[in-house]
Amino acid sequence: MVKTGCAYSTSTSSSSYFIKQAFLRMKEGGVIVNIASVHAIETEPMVAPYAAAKAALLWLTRSAAIKGKPKGIRVNAIPQGAIDTPMLWDNPNVKAGIEVIEKRDVGEPDDIADVVAFLVWKQSRFVQGASVLVDGGRLARI
Repeated sequence: MVKTGCAYSTSTSSSSYFIKQAFLRMKEGGVIVNIASVHAIETEPMVAPYAAAKAALLWLTRSAAIKGKPKGIRVNAIPQGAIDTPMLWDNPNVKAGIEVIEKRDVGEPDDIADVVAFLVWKQSRFVQGASVLVDGGRLARI
């Protein structure tokens, strides 16, 4: 979604196309924020394809940041932890108990939105190619 000079993406398969199109349309000062996952950093065997896709999204973010810098477009990513949405609780691995999510490790959608707001804020103009981990400290305990 491109809206007023900032954009965000969640799907690795469409992110490359999305970034290419954003670079064609965005003006200097534009910001792209990719939403990744903690599984890009630390994962379990049952989610290997998902983890690989999200890790690729972090590398795509870094590459796009290099390409975007001369255009004045910033690109960053948020590897997020578990967020209280139907997608989390409807996940077959969570339902089956293969992936155990403790309530203390579950954030709210606003926790991610607040970091997106920071990353698109003009005062974060020096943040480029970064991955801002938003997981409530879950990976720190692993």
